[in-house]
Amino acid sequence: MTFIRGRISREEGVAAVEFALILPVLALLLFGVLEFGRVWSQYQVYQGAAREGARCAAVQATGFSDCDIQTSIKDAADPYKLSVSSANVQLVGGGSRPNGCLDADQGEDVQVSWQQSLNINIPFWSDVTMTPTIKAVFRCE
Repeated sequence: MTFIRGRISREEGVAAVEFALILPVLALLLFGVLEFGRVWSQYQVYQGAAREGARCAAVQATGFSDCDIQTSIKDAADPYKLSVSSANVQLVGGGSRPNGCLDADQGEDVQVSWQQSLNINIPFWSDVTMTPTIKAVFRCE
């Protein structure tokens, strides 16, 4: 009887088994947090690029600005490769303005927007692709 009681009460290797059971959950949490932070950073850079494009579109009517809307968007999103070929530039009240505001648009709001796909890649988990609308609004000057 002492032989069986001694065998049952031993706890050698329990910590290794518990670690092996909890390691995948910890890895998912760690990589999930890191990947979410990366995608959030990418989203914020694209929002800043949209603001830069909207600012450029808003000052086109002044005649003192020679900035190109698409170039300013791509330059502002330089840390990440922007996959948008052309952003939608329009007045908030209606009307497309691909080259920015006109003199008659002074006081109106101009909006720059596009659809951007963001990929979340977490190891041991299925990849997720989100496609939010990136947009910014400025008042025409």
